[in-house]
Amino acid sequence: MSRPAASRMSACCWRSLFAEVQPQRQFRRSLVTLQRGPVEKLEVPSDLPSQYWSQLPTRLKPDRGKREIVIHEAPRSEAETCKDPISVVDNSQLALLDPTGARAKLFDKTNKDRAKVGDVLLATFTSGEPVSGVILSIKGSGGPHTSVLLRNNLTGIGMEMQVKVHSPLVQSMEIAQRAPKRKRRARIYYLRKPEHDVGSVQKVVDQYLRQRAMLTGGKPGSQLGRFRSKKGKR
Repeated sequence: MSRPAASRMSACCWRSLFAEVQPQRQFRRSLVTLQRGPVEKLEVPSDLPSQYWSQLPTRLKPDRGKREIVIHEAPRSEAETCKDPISVVDNSQLALLDPTGARAKLFDKTNKDRAKVGDVLLATFTSGEPVSGVILSIKGSGGPHTSVLLRNNLTGIGMEMQVKVHSPLVQSMEIAQRAPKRKRRARIYYLRKPEHDVGSVQKVVDQYLRQRAMLTGGKPGSQLGRFRSKKGKR
């Protein structure tokens, strides 16, 4: 047991001696971390033979001319040619949908005889039965999107219908009766309440049709019976 211990101690002594004799390794640094000065830009020799020009980049070739930058003129602004495009489109649509201008005049705010809220309006269509009712509101500022909301009472049930004024399906619009007094509101939705509901306007429309037939010399008829199919006698 004494020999291995002595050999171990001798080995440790020799290692300590060799560590003092052996020179320590110096700290090394890569070339990338070395401080370098600014990169100097080398110019292409002016007397470089032409056979070496193909090896140069395109931007460094001596025979390359300067690139001319073409500056195009700015396109004409549409805002300068057309100050109000919405009105132009509205007028073109009105000329197509209402060539005579009678429908637009009926709801024109500058017209004293225009249709107002509270009036009874009769609207006939190219197909189907006509619709009549009290005007609850008029939406739109006189353009092709103008519409009216009509309210009537059929079989004891309130009925409302939004009618586009300039729709191609609308054949005519007539005022059957004027409101007795000017309404203070632009939308008289309070007529939906039972205490303010005017009820059915069928009698008012039938009386208007009879008066119109007497003036024009036509045959008077009811609004609902004008478009009913004729049946045989029983």
